[in-house]
Amino acid sequence: MSACLYLSRHLGRIGKRACFTSSLQSFVPVSTSAVRVSSETFFERNERLKRPLSPHLTIYKPQLTSILSVTHRATGIVLSGGLYGFAIGMLALPASFPYYFAYFQTLQIAAPVIFSLKFALAWNLFYHGANGVRHLFWDMGYGYDLKNLYLSGYLVLGFSLGASLIAAAM
Repeated sequence: MSACLYLSRHLGRIGKRACFTSSLQSFVPVSTSAVRVSSETFFERNERLKRPLSPHLTIYKPQLTSILSVTHRATGIVLSGGLYGFAIGMLALPASFPYYFAYFQTLQIAAPVIFSLKFALAWNLFYHGANGVRHLFWDMGYGYDLKNLYLSGYLVLGFSLGASLIAAAM
C-alpha cells in the first residue's frame, strides 16, 4: 500500500493534503473558523483559567547536582568579572601594577585576611576548572549514571578545596 493511500484512508482530509506535491499544497483551502484571535495576554489567560504561576526553583529540593551547576555559573561570572575589572582598572589607573602591589604590601593587612582573599580567588579558579573538566567528560558521554554524577561532584568539591588551601598557603 502506498504512503499516500494509507494517509488518505486513515487520516482523511489531512492525509490527502499530505500526498499533494508542494506546488499543489498552496491551493488547498484551509478553514480559519476554528482559529480564535484573542487580545488577552498570557498572564490574563492563566488567571482566567485559574492556572497557578509556575513555582520554578522554589518547589525543588536542592540537590548536589543543581547546587554544583549554579555554583559553576557563579564562579564563571566572578572569574570573568574579576578579570575584566582588573584589566580595565589597570588601563584606567595612572600607575602600573607593581606600584599598586607595593602599596598593597605597605597596608600591613592581617595574615588571615590575606589568606582568605587568596583562598577565595583560588577556590573560584580551581572549582570552575575542575567542574569544567567534569562537563567535558559529560560531553564525551561518560558519567551520566547517578552514582558517577555524585562521585564526580564530590571529587570536584574535594579537589577544589584541597588545591585552594595549598595555593592560599603559598
